[in-house]
Amino acid sequence: MGYISCNAESAISTCDTYNFSKKNPKTNPQHKHYKIRDFTYTDLESSTNKFSHTNFLGKGSHGSVYKANLDKCNDCLIAAVKKTTSLSAVSPADNEIEILSRVRSPRFVNLLGFASDPIGRKLIVVEYMPNGSLYDLLHKSNNSFAKPPGLAKRIKIALQVAKAVNQLHVSSPPVIHRDIKSSNILFDHKWRARLGDFGLALRGHVENDAKMRCTPPAGTLGYLDPCYLAPCDLTVKSDVFSFGILMLEIFSGRHAIDLRFSPPSVVDWAVPLIRSGEYHEVFDRGINISRGSEAVLRQLAVLAAMCVKPTAEKRPKMTEVVESLVKVTKTGWRVIKVTRQPVTEYMKLSNVPRVESSDGSSGGGEKISGHVARSKSIGGVSDVECGPLDEKKEVQGLCGIMRRSKSTGELLVNRRNSGGIVLQMIRNPNVRELESAKLLVKFS
Repeated sequence: MGYISCNAESAISTCDTYNFSKKNPKTNPQHKHYKIRDFTYTDLESSTNKFSHTNFLGKGSHGSVYKANLDKCNDCLIAAVKKTTSLSAVSPADNEIEILSRVRSPRFVNLLGFASDPIGRKLIVVEYMPNGSLYDLLHKSNNSFAKPPGLAKRIKIALQVAKAVNQLHVSSPPVIHRDIKSSNILFDHKWRARLGDFGLALRGHVENDAKMRCTPPAGTLGYLDPCYLAPCDLTVKSDVFSFGILMLEIFSGRHAIDLRFSPPSVVDWAVPLIRSGEYHEVFDRGINISRGSEAVLRQLAVLAAMCVKPTAEKRPKMTEVVESLVKVTKTGWRVIKVTRQPVTEYMKLSNVPRVESSDGSSGGGEKISGHVARSKSIGGVSDVECGPLDEKKEVQGLCGIMRRSKSTGELLVNRRNSGGIVLQMIRNPNVRELESAKLLVKFS
């Protein structure tokens, strides 16, 4: 059973503690109760220029989506309006309003309000996402990106989505999204990935919940859990399966189902490669993967394969998935401060430097300038951009805190000469195979 989701800019959601309470809640001003507005149809009609073609954003699972300019406190509030087509007593639109009025978080696409047209069809108002969807980023050849997103960006997106899904699952009661896919991941103005479209979402583990017991399986072909055959089969592990498909899509660049390939399913194609240890074959050829990233690729591939295990009980929890992705960001290569100077000004490295302090390192009679940089994402040499001569700039590399090796106290250094520019790459020798081994044991 397939459902069309909005591939254009549309939404956000959120988790407040009004009816849903997060386990181990923390004080956060963003979790304050937000008053959902009850708009009039006239308000939304005028704010979308009578739902004109110029305001049209795309097709969503409920109908068409339009960009709206809403006046609020004399300021212009940009929103997305989902104009539904269903007149049923309990429609996906009603379900989305029910779920999003109870959950609120910076990781979702937030509900701002709703309305009804003259014949009773629902209109949903959500936050506007100006940078499109993950589907667009990965698959649209006419997008605004000069090159495919790098490994750094893809890991960051996967982690942001994992945290969003986990936030749903740790709510009380938990929320099961049921339609996690690339077209439902939208980017805000800061390019943060947000989880949207809660039209199929259900609350789990709710005693005497007739809706949970009677709602038939639903989702999108290619992402749908094969274990989810009846209402009683639905658990949070169904979302884990869909997230595993999403991970494979993010890192391979392939669609969940693509009839141009054999096998067409990304699972049937990727899992045998991962089992045979051919991790590199799973990753998009457009990714510029730096040397020394084998451990990262292995951990990502095995984690995705664990999420799509055919037996739901053997899949990890989303909390474990988040923890694994966080550990991945602390593995491998790191880039320290980069100085753009002629190669001749550098002495040839004769031995391996030692870490002298947390502010820098030295070795081989040569001072390595600057302190160890902390980056928020993962990337290779292609992510480095140098400024004018003698300008020092902090750049992104494989995320993680550099530490002295417990055995030798040494850090391995890799120097790259690019157009007369020396880039110093420091590799963390503490990259252990323990975490990968644990994943491989579980996977096998």
